[in-house]
Amino acid sequence: MTGLIPAPHTPFHPDGSLNLEAVALQAELFRECGHETVFAVGSTGEWSSLTLDERRALGERWVEVAGDTLKVVLHVGAYCQADAIGLAAHAREIGATAVSAVAPGYFKPTGIPELVEFYRPIAAAVSPLPFYIYDIPSMTGVSMPMSRVMRAAKPVIPNLAGLKFTNSDFVELQECVRLDGGAYGVLLGFDECYFPGLTLGITGSVGNTYNYSSPIYRRIDAAFAKGDFETARREQLISVDLVKILQEFGFQAASKAIMPMLGVDCGPVRSPIRDLSKAERVALWERLSPLDAFPRPLRKPE
Repeated sequence: MTGLIPAPHTPFHPDGSLNLEAVALQAELFRECGHETVFAVGSTGEWSSLTLDERRALGERWVEVAGDTLKVVLHVGAYCQADAIGLAAHAREIGATAVSAVAPGYFKPTGIPELVEFYRPIAAAVSPLPFYIYDIPSMTGVSMPMSRVMRAAKPVIPNLAGLKFTNSDFVELQECVRLDGGAYGVLLGFDECYFPGLTLGITGSVGNTYNYSSPIYRRIDAAFAKGDFETARREQLISVDLVKILQEFGFQAASKAIMPMLGVDCGPVRSPIRDLSKAERVALWERLSPLDAFPRPLRKPE
């Protein structure tokens, strides 16, 4: 997994049921934006609000619409280890490219050996496909130095390929990047820090805003390749402004509300997240429209 990797929203019908038909529209937009990989059924996809049957159906649909043009990485994490093992085995059976899993956040592992032992059979169920640890302590409450976790996991998880690092500890990020001479893929999960991540050696980035604002990050990539760090910083600040606006409205619901503005209606969010009102959607559109951030003109909400 390298480059910009969108974490797609899970599309729902207005009544809250799964809308699998909309996945094809998401994939069409991603191809238009030049994406080559998707990271599905993760935090942006509201995985913890989905049933296991819905997660399996969504994974199958993503593999179906991806064809030969998109790689599909499926998040299979669950607080029940047996559920995660089952989802991992299913991901391998349907032809996913790789899987990733968060740490259990209710009964939490007390140390690195316990966390590695939680991951070990999940990774085994998807072998020989690559397995990526998904570190997101702000959501799981599990905070451990990931370089040490990966070092401990290496002997017992032979298909360990890397790490999705949604963590603000950039010192530890550098330790993960240089682990075993850069042997592992380190994917940053903070879109608003994409340029700093590039300077520290990340191999790619998985993010929510790559669903709808990839032009910002393509310009950062181009500037970084030329050594034009001033332009890269300027473009990164557009991402910062975007994220701050979304946070004002409620990040998850606001980011999903952008999708119909681009012609890809992913429907509402699920409880306990609150949807935006019509007035809030219009206000969001007014705040976002001046930003040079989107691959298509934003349609005003009706």
